[in-house]
Amino acid sequence: MSEAPRKRGRPPSIDSAAAMQAVVELFRAKGFAAVSLDDLSDATGLSRPSLYRSFGDKLSMYMAAMDAFGAQVEQAAVPALLREGDLKTALSEFYDEMLAIYYRDDSIAAGCLVYGTAPGSADLSAVKSRLFASIEQLDDAMRDRIVRSFPDAEEGIINAAAQIASNTLMAFSARAKSGAPKDELSVMGAQSAHAICTLLEDT
Repeated sequence: MSEAPRKRGRPPSIDSAAAMQAVVELFRAKGFAAVSLDDLSDATGLSRPSLYRSFGDKLSMYMAAMDAFGAQVEQAAVPALLREGDLKTALSEFYDEMLAIYYRDDSIAAGCLVYGTAPGSADLSAVKSRLFASIEQLDDAMRDRIVRSFPDAEEGIINAAAQIASNTLMAFSARAKSGAPKDELSVMGAQSAHAICTLLEDT
């Protein structure tokens, strides 16, 4: 029995954006260590050779997934933090936009790819460096937004308020994955925003 002739020419084009979104969802559901190359192949529909050609090795895929998740946050949530208006509203709306990313619906949380999974792989220098940079970037964004609303506040109070604002977001990831309802965390975000503004107003 003769073999079927092999198809010649270029392989079908890869929808890189869809494949990367599948990689993001897989990594944020299972973390870096628990994801196998077979998992990545199944999630993207790509063979191992195609995965390597498109995205590199597993660590490269994870780092690219962190970047893709960060781009999603920049597009969907950061504008709420940066828009004009009072700080309490800006923080509350930013937290709500982040929760919309963390949750698939009001009760099922996919969580945060960066703050939810990267700490478990911080023994890898590339992941540790990216996680540290992400935390610094978040602190800086919070600090800049606070200064816009409270330019005369003491530097130490501004730094403390920025850290509280950042830590609120990072705590959401763990609480969401532990089963906390989205509405509960939204209230927590609003309460944190109120506390931060009270701290700044009292100085």
